[in-house]
Amino acid sequence: MRMIAIAALTAGLMTSGIGIASAQTAAPSMKVPDGYTVAAPGAVTAEQMKGVNIYDTTGANVAEISDVELGAGGAVTAIVTDVGGFLGIGAKRVALTPEQLIIYKNADGDMRAYVTATKDQLNAMPEYKEPKQ
Repeated sequence: MRMIAIAALTAGLMTSGIGIASAQTAAPSMKVPDGYTVAAPGAVTAEQMKGVNIYDTTGANVAEISDVELGAGGAVTAIVTDVGGFLGIGAKRVALTPEQLIIYKNADGDMRAYVTATKDQLNAMPEYKEPKQ
């Protein structure tokens, strides 16, 4: 099984004049959620990604996508996530590379993201710092 890492962001980034390359990598071994498929390139905008829950390979909710960081040339360099906390309070922001996520979407438009890391492993990552302008 192959995945398109964050290629689903292509449409939103391209409509703003920003391009993104669709990287491919071997997908982590996990069961595809019932009724979901890997999000097709151009099917999801960057704005739609914000607030998407992130699950580990056991199906436990471990984080939420809070932002998308773009680098030189408009390429996605990081997916900023909130780990832990309650209703946004006490959450730790960590950055994942696009290759660390798989995005799934169902026919109703609901999206889920999956990582191979556990919540503890995400919490152990360095805290995300916004790049200086």
